[in-house]
Amino acid sequence: MEHAESTRRWERFEPWAAALALLWCGVRLGRGLGPAAFYNSDCAVPILVMQGMGEGAFTLFYPRQDRFGTWPFLLGRALHLQTPEAFHVMSVLGLCSAAIPLAAVLGSPALGVLVLMVPFVVSSTVAWGFLQAGQPYLWQVVALCWAWWACRGALTAATRGRRVLSLAGFAVFTSLAAWMNTASLGMVLVLAIVELARARARLPAALSIVGALGLAAAFEAALHRWYNGFCLRTFGGTFITPLRVDRGNLLTNAGVVGIRFLQTLGLWPWLAAAAAGAVSARGPRRSREQGWDQLALVLLAASVLPGLMLVRYFRENGFAERYFALPVFWALAAFVLATLEPLLAWGRLRRHWVLGVALVLLVVAVPAGPSDPLAGPRAEAARLAGEGPAVIVGEYLDVYVPASLAPRGMLVPIPRDGAFNRFPALHPELRSGRVVLAPCAFDRPDGTLVQHRAPLRRVDGAPVEARGGPWCRHVVER
Repeated sequence: MEHAESTRRWERFEPWAAALALLWCGVRLGRGLGPAAFYNSDCAVPILVMQGMGEGAFTLFYPRQDRFGTWPFLLGRALHLQTPEAFHVMSVLGLCSAAIPLAAVLGSPALGVLVLMVPFVVSSTVAWGFLQAGQPYLWQVVALCWAWWACRGALTAATRGRRVLSLAGFAVFTSLAAWMNTASLGMVLVLAIVELARARARLPAALSIVGALGLAAAFEAALHRWYNGFCLRTFGGTFITPLRVDRGNLLTNAGVVGIRFLQTLGLWPWLAAAAAGAVSARGPRRSREQGWDQLALVLLAASVLPGLMLVRYFRENGFAERYFALPVFWALAAFVLATLEPLLAWGRLRRHWVLGVALVLLVVAVPAGPSDPLAGPRAEAARLAGEGPAVIVGEYLDVYVPASLAPRGMLVPIPRDGAFNRFPALHPELRSGRVVLAPCAFDRPDGTLVQHRAPLRRVDGAPVEARGGPWCRHVVER
């Protein structure tokens, strides 16, 4: 009787405990730019899109890169967000929202919060890769979690109305995930197969899921056609990312990817899961539903790795650590579930103690970053914009950050000749009489230079000290 009463009390208290832990995690992760604060030109470019730079279908994807959807930045534009910190707060709120579908899928608010947040505590790769504006992983995972819950509802909801509503939600969230990155369609397919097997779905239900997935794929393809057509009409060419099979290197790539994945994942998750399994070996077996949830998380992690092995682009970029943030997140989520569920099933440990202690440890361990990591770059941007609007011409890594941190429209970023230009529509800004800031080192001895066929002449005034500088003021001559 006493055990049953404590269980009922915990069931009433668990949602509140999980919500408080999630709120604290959001506060900690939302500070500054997160615990692994990072902001470079690749992060500044989509922030400029959010601030209003770019027009038409060009803004549907990361500028000149059609594998990274920008719907979160367009949402930020609609909300009139203007700073990287504001977008970061919105991203953390989006991340926290994913605890809702995870709690529903796993059958426990506490489990939902722990599976979602523990990877950010134990993996610097996940925290760094997810909480920077220049990577799609956070919003990709948010959309996938909501799609997972919607898929389950479409198969198991009690009424036909709820099943139809869930099916519509599945199509919408799958579309958003695919817009963020086309590879999401493969992950949703994995989730759909697991959920169809879990529900032992009949043919009509299976066809409805396949149909919703097909609609999402068609939506994503339509976005690409719209984007490519706009770029072709506006710039005379498309910006399609070539994804070529890395023939002749597949076995080597498989070995490298496997080693890098295991190195990034670390040893402790295996030890924790093994210890929990050993402690509860004599306890009751997990339910069939718990086994399907575990399988889904494992397959989500595994589904990312073949792409890293097969596509030449990843080898040419040295299998950078950021590419492993997504599979490591899913793998760590699977390990969290594999560690906690055996302990919950073990009769000697009460559920409220296991989940309560886990939530307390999460609250204590969740990291936070510096409160104002952009103080220095923002001061440099203020100095550059101090004498009024100007075009800023320099290296790729030097122009986009100050442009995104200065007041909107004060600095128009154009990388120097030969550097990669994310916003080719800005070239007409180099018109006669326009003030241009460029590194003084670019100047000829007579104080002139030519950039993008525009002749520039240095004007009087003290140089401005900033990254890539000192910077001198020039005027476009014609």
